Amino acid sequence: MAKKLETRSQYTYTQQQQAGHGSYRIDESRLSGKQPMELSDYLRVLRTRWAWIALAIILGLAGSLLATSMMTPKYSAKAVLFIQAQSANDTSYARSQFALQRVGSYPQLINDPLLIEKVRGELDTDMDFEAIKESLSATNPADTVLLAVTGQASEPRVAANLANVSARVLAKNIEALENTNPEELVVTATLSVRATMPADPISPRKTLNAAVGLVFGLSFGLLLAMFIDRVDPRILRAKDTERIIKLPVIGEVLDSQQHHKGGPRKLNGYRQLLSNILLSNDGHLPRRILVLNSNSGTHFDAEQLGIALASMGKKAIVVYGDAQQQQLVPGSEPGVSEVLTGMTSLDVAVQQREHIPMGILPAGTTTQMLRKFDASRLLESLICELEASYDVVIVMTTSEAEPVDGSVAALHCDCVLVTAKTKQTTYKKLRQIVDDLSAVRVGATGLVIIHGKARG
Repeated sequence: MAKKLETRSQYTYTQQQQAGHGSYRIDESRLSGKQPMELSDYLRVLRTRWAWIALAIILGLAGSLLATSMMTPKYSAKAVLFIQAQSANDTSYARSQFALQRVGSYPQLINDPLLIEKVRGELDTDMDFEAIKESLSATNPADTVLLAVTGQASEPRVAANLANVSARVLAKNIEALENTNPEELVVTATLSVRATMPADPISPRKTLNAAVGLVFGLSFGLLLAMFIDRVDPRILRAKDTERIIKLPVIGEVLDSQQHHKGGPRKLNGYRQLLSNILLSNDGHLPRRILVLNSNSGTHFDAEQLGIALASMGKKAIVVYGDAQQQQLVPGSEPGVSEVLTGMTSLDVAVQQREHIPMGILPAGTTTQMLRKFDASRLLESLICELEASYDVVIVMTTSEAEPVDGSVAALHCDCVLVTAKTKQTTYKKLRQIVDDLSAVRVGATGLVIIHGKARG
């Protein structure tokens, strides 16, 4: 019997060594963030981090609209003066050329302090000298004898009055400066176009501000999504995990805590997982399956896998190697640690499920009394004894578990399934698990993605 167990153990180790050779390879450069991002990486960030981008866009638009609502509206009105020169000694062409030459210097007169004081005296407003000076401007359109006077204010009526009054005062100043010798030259500045009350403000420009907020939010969202993807690379999609970890995804199932939310869809996920296991093993059902959970928060529903095996006419038993993973098993019951240390028999420790042909072997309560070396040495005989009564032995544990961790159990199993929960498990954690398996020369059969809720 001892020779048979030794042969079985040697066969298992050799088989796992061959399976582990070249079965997976992690893209270290992607995990470390040293490799430049490719187009596929940007598309992946858009698909997986779209919520952050949408949130940034919403905040950008909300910020721009809030800033716009807090701004004081400003209205602009324009009055136009027509400059004309009259002289009895010159031709009409000469007079027009004189007007064109002189009108280019008139816009500077709008900043004359005396003019501003006159405008302030004629206006019925509480605007001070500096406010009127900043609100007035004058321009001369190229190659014309027109002079446009623009007034700006927070009210449409005030803006129109400011432009009209300023234009009239400016016209009087121009005529007073130019008409020093009326017998030779007479310059007239006529208010040809009066300023009217504007209907819409010139600022703030809501459409432009919204566009700026949208662009800013989109840019910030893209940068934030790429930053989060680099500093917190959690598993979100199976396709991305296969590309980065180089480990095939063999199934996608629901979390074991979703007892009443998955329904038939949940069981179908575990049935599909079992079918993929058969395909990866050339149609043969492995007798020893290790479910290596990435952490204690990842809950693989072994009972659903047992139901799927029962539909094939196979009887399974679940062996818990981590006490924190046995949510469905009472913590005070004897289990693996007591059986391996000889404190209880296997018949006493194994619990039977009534509704399905399935057994449960808890992790036990005296886990700290069992050394890792002893667990590795005694686990083979325990599994062989279970194989006498069950068709499939499912070992569930984690990398740092008591009494049986993942590296110990992997040496005694034919199929190693590494589980990872979406939005919780990081690629760094998967790298650690793969390194632990590589240290004992064991290759994983595939990766099982666990979703926290049922998907449509």
